[in-house]
Amino acid sequence: MRTETLRRLNFRHLHYFWVVAKEEHLTRAAEQLHVSQSAISSQIRQLEDELGHDLFIRDGRTLRLTEVGSLVLGYAESIFNLGAELLE
Repeated sequence: MRTETLRRLNFRHLHYFWVVAKEEHLTRAAEQLHVSQSAISSQIRQLEDELGHDLFIRDGRTLRLTEVGSLVLGYAESIFNLGAELLE
């Protein structure tokens, strides 16, 4: 069961979420990632669908994390920090 759940987790979705959460702005995140805003929005929506929760409160052009979004950000920070550590 756990392996099947992990197979569904898309790390690109999680990475895009992580960058947007840190930037708190879709345009800046898109520029940093060298992708379109619509590509990021689509990836984040897919992650939200997979998790069954909204991750951001959209307030004009500003994005604020929901409670679940804050929790997911903590996991993403851990995952990507461990990845960087592994590569060192």
